[in-house]
Amino acid sequence: MAAAVAALGMTGVAQAGTPPTGLGHGYHNGDVQISASRNANGDFVLVDPERGGLQVRNVANDYYQGWGQGSPSSDADNVWGNGSKDDRQTTDVDAYFAAARTWDYFLKQHGRHGIHDDGVGPRLFTDVGPPGEFFAQYDPECGCMALGPAAGGNAAWNTTDVVAHEMTHGITGMTAGLDLNGEAGGLNESTSDIFGTLVEFSADNGKDRPDYTIGEGVSGRPLRYMDDPTKDGVSKGCWTPGVGGGEEPNHQIGGISNKFFYQLAVGSGKSQWGDSPTCGGAPAVTGIGNDKAGRIWYRALTRYLVPNSNFSGARAASLRAAADLYGADSTEVKTVAAAWLAVGVDGSDPVPPAPQAPSLKWVNYQRSAVGAEIMVRLRAPDPQRQRVTFTATGLPPGLTLNPATGVVTGIPTQQGKFEVTFAAADSDGNASNRQMSWEVGPPVRSFRS
Repeated sequence: MAAAVAALGMTGVAQAGTPPTGLGHGYHNGDVQISASRNANGDFVLVDPERGGLQVRNVANDYYQGWGQGSPSSDADNVWGNGSKDDRQTTDVDAYFAAARTWDYFLKQHGRHGIHDDGVGPRLFTDVGPPGEFFAQYDPECGCMALGPAAGGNAAWNTTDVVAHEMTHGITGMTAGLDLNGEAGGLNESTSDIFGTLVEFSADNGKDRPDYTIGEGVSGRPLRYMDDPTKDGVSKGCWTPGVGGGEEPNHQIGGISNKFFYQLAVGSGKSQWGDSPTCGGAPAVTGIGNDKAGRIWYRALTRYLVPNSNFSGARAASLRAAADLYGADSTEVKTVAAAWLAVGVDGSDPVPPAPQAPSLKWVNYQRSAVGAEIMVRLRAPDPQRQRVTFTATGLPPGLTLNPATGVVTGIPTQQGKFEVTFAAADSDGNASNRQMSWEVGPPVRSFRS
């Protein structure tokens, strides 16, 4: 694992031996133990050797600049933060703890070693942007997360369910590759809400009690509700023809599959977690619990969902996953069908034909500097789940592409503007490609992209 981390440029951090245990004073999570590392100067740093070098870098209200920005958060005595929401170390502790719990959930429940299943941990950038920035985002090209700061009475964007939500976007991008529009876009956002919730339950932190709402610790009220998504006044809770065909944001469309999952896990009607009515007079649903529901959704995501899946396609995928795990005539399969019917999805809406070629995702315009370390990851989920091989032409001198992983690494050695073509092909010869521009400027200490 240490070798994998070193290959991506984790230099100057001691990884050998038993990691020192630190004490973090979190705002969201209270007092927690964390696994830290030590750098060459002897300081403790928020780099987790037990989780693939997962690390936190506080950028002190600078704008997000990507993979090489800043350095891991450091401390002299391995006691972090003071528990207040405006303290930078406290912000870092909460993000670090949340990312570790997300890593642990996917490893324990699904055997997955990190976002890319390669044992390499992500980088989380905290306090991104000036006070007042209100966001959390996942950067798929570096497997990084950018989390906004506390401001205006709100807390930083680093609650367990928010961080797990963003990390799950990475897993979705590497497996089903769900598109970012229409019903597929809703499923994409909903999948992150689903696993964000399951991680929160798995962490079972005494200060941030698990629930079926999303982001309630950021501003004091939930961003989204899973039992009845319409509580926020904008999200959908029941499928109707034409959903996803307009300009509705993906988070709002995703309320349909959020409610499906809630009823699959908890059931319909009133419970300690909320009140979830069925749609259109559908029969009541008796839930099967988080563990079974999570296993079904993870298998559907990693085996059967494809980039253009709609809700009918998700219904078929989750029924197939439940049959794989529990048998075709099982209670679990019947509950999956009942939970989809309870949100108005009965399977009669046509499922779009799955694409044949690997879905090579868009690569943004890149702006780098001579001498600055680069790491860009291509993503090309294959609908047939075949192994994909990556190629590139026109890369700036000094950069190389790993054909098996799709990771571009290196240090640019020449200035200029380069027109790059990436391609991804599966074993049947189905292929897709993307073209992009890559500008390499003169050596500088920092740059913005």
